[in-house]
Amino acid sequence: MDKHQLHGEINFEIERTPQDIVDKLKKHDTCKIGDSMSAQGLMNYQIKSITAGMKIAGPAVTVLTRPGDALYVQKVIEVAKPGDVIVIDAGGVKDVACIGERLSHYMQENGINGVVVDGAIRDSRGIIDLGFPVFSKSICMKLFGSRGPGAINVPIQCGGVSVNPGDMIVGDEDGVVCIPREYASEVLMAANKHLEDELYRLEQFKAGKNMTEIFGLEDKLKEWR
Repeated sequence: MDKHQLHGEINFEIERTPQDIVDKLKKHDTCKIGDSMSAQGLMNYQIKSITAGMKIAGPAVTVLTRPGDALYVQKVIEVAKPGDVIVIDAGGVKDVACIGERLSHYMQENGINGVVVDGAIRDSRGIIDLGFPVFSKSICMKLFGSRGPGAINVPIQCGGVSVNPGDMIVGDEDGVVCIPREYASEVLMAANKHLEDELYRLEQFKAGKNMTEIFGLEDKLKEWR
């Protein structure tokens, strides 16, 4: 395999989304955040939690790896800090896994909040039994080993979305969204406003208003008459 310009790079120090912003954003679901970002940052719909009920939230520590190779996935366990989310760019390849139960166990023991893989994972039952949040494109038994190449804390893509080290990651049963670190505060304000508006419309409905009044449908419907 030809050496990519980033192969071999390992960055231990990154600037993360501030913890107070992380704590507030993780209270929102992915749909609210995605709507607040005009659907930017939404990862491909195929990247889903490996079982119902998993939620993931925290700053991204990124891994670039050859599909099915665990070398830099093993190493990142020493790099990530408690509360981080490991985001792995495995090329979107669905028929070879780069992480399973054992590495998930080590990550969980080190306080890592979970993993998002643009690719495959294995040992799904063991991971589920651990209660460790893992989101992936597929589940597959096959793997290659741990020979490299790869890189840690470099810009990657995951599910068609650019992910930089320290970006905010939120995932739930609807999927995964990446919030650029530098815009996290603005997205939080927008998500709060989005929720506030939804709750206000709900109160209007409870007060007896109809859909046309609540959503201001009349002017839009006129265009189609």
